[in-house]
Amino acid sequence: MESYKNLDIDKILEILDERVLQHTGRHLLKSERVLIKGSWYGRDYKEIASNSGYNADYLHREVARQLWAMLSEVIGDGTPVKKISLKPALLKLAKKNYFKLEVSKLDNNCLVGKTRIYGELPKIGSFYGREREISKLKNQIHVLKRRCIVITGVGGIGKTSLAAKLLEEILLENPNVYKDIVWIKIHSSVDNLFTKLINAFDIEIDNESIENQTLLLLKYFQLHRLLLVVDGFEKLGQIANFEKRLEYEKLFIQLSEGNHENCTIITSQLPLEEVIYATKNLPIDSLRLEGLEERAAMRMLNEKGLWGKECKELIKMHRGNPSELEEAADRIHRLFGGSVKTFFDYRTTVIGQLLQSMLHQQFGQPGLLSDVQREIMIYLAESTSESSPPIQFYNIIEALKKQIGLEVSIAEAIRAIEILEQRSLVETYRKSGKQEVSYSLQPLIRKYILVDPFNLVRRKTSVLQISNSIQE
Repeated sequence: MESYKNLDIDKILEILDERVLQHTGRHLLKSERVLIKGSWYGRDYKEIASNSGYNADYLHREVARQLWAMLSEVIGDGTPVKKISLKPALLKLAKKNYFKLEVSKLDNNCLVGKTRIYGELPKIGSFYGREREISKLKNQIHVLKRRCIVITGVGGIGKTSLAAKLLEEILLENPNVYKDIVWIKIHSSVDNLFTKLINAFDIEIDNESIENQTLLLLKYFQLHRLLLVVDGFEKLGQIANFEKRLEYEKLFIQLSEGNHENCTIITSQLPLEEVIYATKNLPIDSLRLEGLEERAAMRMLNEKGLWGKECKELIKMHRGNPSELEEAADRIHRLFGGSVKTFFDYRTTVIGQLLQSMLHQQFGQPGLLSDVQREIMIYLAESTSESSPPIQFYNIIEALKKQIGLEVSIAEAIRAIEILEQRSLVETYRKSGKQEVSYSLQPLIRKYILVDPFNLVRRKTSVLQISNSIQE
């Protein structure tokens, strides 16, 4: 882990130049390279000027002022970069880059420092923004000592990437902090989740019952310093066998309450309370992930080769969803010659694969959306547009009464729209605390509902079932 210290300044300049290009859309200037090299070797402005052909006053007053400001933003991590602090900042950058290269080579059951990595830890390519979220998660893990943290959000919003980046940061800061870091990816089934955990911790079992397996896992947690990531936790909600579902629930409830200082990080498209029922009094923190901030999203699009004021409109349309933006950028290059303006001239909206898959699941899987929730989303899709104001809650209730033809209870309507909000399926607006909340839809979700590509949106249960679902 110390090989980065052997890098020479020319190699570090290559790393820095790539980072500057990602942030600013340009390469380092020759004068900037000269100043960085001279500062690396501890030379003053006169010495740098005498060996480069530049005027010392020009380097000091013109080049340095703008360079330090730019580098503070690009590599400063919140700390101003000056001539005297440049070398430590560049070494930190080299260390991060070296670590990323090492992580990209990681295989199952390998070591980073004294920490064993086990599982399907995803490889991180480009990563944008999320500094605030990472800082909050680190505080929850290291300071508040949370035993369970749930990261929720719509498909493609970056839950998995954020969790992987968090692990990278934790290992970068202290590669010896954990004995094991285990990443369990839940694919189409959770039937082998216990087996994956048992194998990850090398626990010997001999036809043990699920209850005994749970006790063995909890004992291992108590004896070792661990960080566990369960990616795709919403699939637990698809288990039809109620007893088996309770077994998984019991495991994660006990992990969050157990006598240990370890942490379990869960990523899920559904809020945890919709997957595990007994969560009200558990010491569990949640982070609902929203889209990228505009500056981070712009860096992403610039790196993808998209420029112009229309990029801001593209970010707004996709609500900063990184997966959606990546697919949109690829599509704009392929079909519109890289022109975002031409893309908007066609006035089209295309939904990416991850978000579309999530919406297929929401509308297609029995029991995920009630008919009241469907009607709320259909009404919002048909009654709002990108330019129209959001709709107040009272007006939604009145519309439900007319469209469904039944007397909808306020309590059920409130619960229905709260669930939609928790799943990031509706957007909420409130100008002040005294105003009634209003609701709208993201453009992509609105289009999915209106187009209804697989006839899933308007699939309904019987009138009797609806009636039963909306009574007090």
